[in-house]
Amino acid sequence: PIIEMDPSYHYLYITTLRKYAWGNFRQLTKAITIDPAMLAYLDGNENTNRSPNENYARELLELFTVGKGPQIGPGDYTNYTEHDIKEIAKVLTGWTDSGMNRVSNDEGEAHALFQEKFHDQSTKKLSAHFGEEEIPDMGDQEYAYLIDIIFKQAEVARFISRKLYRWFVYYEIDEQVEAEIIEPMAQVLFEADFDIKPALMALLRSEHFYHAQYTGAMIKNPMDF
Repeated sequence: PIIEMDPSYHYLYITTLRKYAWGNFRQLTKAITIDPAMLAYLDGNENTNRSPNENYARELLELFTVGKGPQIGPGDYTNYTEHDIKEIAKVLTGWTDSGMNRVSNDEGEAHALFQEKFHDQSTKKLSAHFGEEEIPDMGDQEYAYLIDIIFKQAEVARFISRKLYRWFVYYEIDEQVEAEIIEPMAQVLFEADFDIKPALMALLRSEHFYHAQYTGAMIKNPMDF
């Protein structure tokens, strides 16, 4: 469990989040994908060519980038398919975390380690949602190539814009907000090559953000206060 990790895992993870909070979301996604804490938390360190683990591959699409969307067919969720998850899991094989027991075995501080012998070297093919892109064996650079493919999808910008809106403005997004706020914000994000700051500045400087309807609308837990 993540709560039992060496403190250096937590430190590296939090430092990564702080580094990219105002920065490039694509680069953050690449960094988190091989972050030691994430490799341990979502079983990336157990994802091998002999036994692919789909946990992170599924979350990468469903929670972090394009979102699931309504199911439109067997194993097809509008923005990706079950086949994509299986292929992405193969792309991400071979990575593990190192440094958990650094006091006793002198592994050094927490870091990600690529083990080529556990990497699936086959060519992976994604669905039509990703242009049926093929990903050849690229060793320790394959994960980054995959993420570049995912970020070609305009839906990533919309998905992240909705997350920012729900956090800073309101938890409900109706058709009007989608058309008048989310779409323009997503366009800013996409044109900024997924730098978060320009899109967030556009939202926080908008008249919509200061509308009386949204004053005091966010339900905060005691920790926020």
